[in-house]
Amino acid sequence: MLDNLGSLTSAPWIYVIVGISVLLDVFLPVLPSGVLVIAAATAAAGTRTAAGAVTATSGANADVPDISALVLCAATASCLGDLVAYRLAWRGGDRLDRAIARSRRLTAAQKRLGTALMHGGGLFVLVARFAPAGRSVVSLGAGAMHRKAAEFLPWSALAGLAWAG
Repeated sequence: MLDNLGSLTSAPWIYVIVGISVLLDVFLPVLPSGVLVIAAATAAAGTRTAAGAVTATSGANADVPDISALVLCAATASCLGDLVAYRLAWRGGDRLDRAIARSRRLTAAQKRLGTALMHGGGLFVLVARFAPAGRSVVSLGAGAMHRKAAEFLPWSALAGLAWAG
């Protein structure tokens, strides 16, 4: 059984697992996507270091994930997940607004989020990526408030790249 698990953590599959985990993390913030990215990068770095002399003479091992590809995969999946949440909230904004209107706390939080996104919202998107569930709140909030994609997506891409790095 451990042999099968080992094949899932080798090069081609680890990118798929990391990508899906990071993409879905916007909807299920309890997924350990950050831990998965760190573990995969650490394993790749440790394997490369331990096998440094061997890979220098015999070429790179195809089963070891490349750290730069892992960062790019995680950053891309993060941005795509943000975009999916943004678009879903954009389309379902009226329903989301009605659900939020039932709670004074959520209404107040939505107003504060709207104000923050209007005044220096880019930095807010960047910082929220590092907070638990912050990515979800900001992506869904930006979509529900019908913020322009051109204002949100570049910051989401930068946040995903910074987080993955």
